Amino acid sequence: MFWFYAALTILAIVSITVSHSGRVRTAGCMLLAALLGWGLLQRLLGPPTQVQQLGQSVSPGVEVATIAVDTVDATDLVLSGGGAPFELRGRIINKSRDVRLDSVTLKLERRDCHPGALQPDGCDVIFQDQHWLSLTVPAGESREFASSIWAHSPVPRARGTIKDQISLAAATGMPSR
Repeated sequence: MFWFYAALTILAIVSITVSHSGRVRTAGCMLLAALLGWGLLQRLLGPPTQVQQLGQSVSPGVEVATIAVDTVDATDLVLSGGGAPFELRGRIINKSRDVRLDSVTLKLERRDCHPGALQPDGCDVIFQDQHWLSLTVPAGESREFASSIWAHSPVPRARGTIKDQISLAAATGMPSR
């Protein structure tokens, strides 16, 4: 059935663009409008399409789970470099007994602490980002990682002491079988 509608659409477009007759062009426009109306009607009256939610698996046989952040530890986290790129290193520990860890999202913040800082704590934020990291960590195990992070805008040079704050924002995985 698809090929029939595709052929009619091509016929309508060709009749509109190639023909020198006003009647043929009008008939092509009417045919194109009828096909468009028929398609919209079928779309509105047809079964609802399933919208994929964030974190939902594309395949119905694969189950993706959001893991509680307190069952995952991120240790020895070090952010180095100036943004072209930064390098993030550390260790991810999966404390869960029944979920395999597949990805983590880390919240990064680099602060420049100097006497002329505008913030009350004496440190200006010079870089903030959330970095998604794909890594597989079986239940009860840990993995070291190293990842490059490119800043989306220029990062100003630090005037004083750099302080990095890195925390775990989210984690996803699959139940172990």
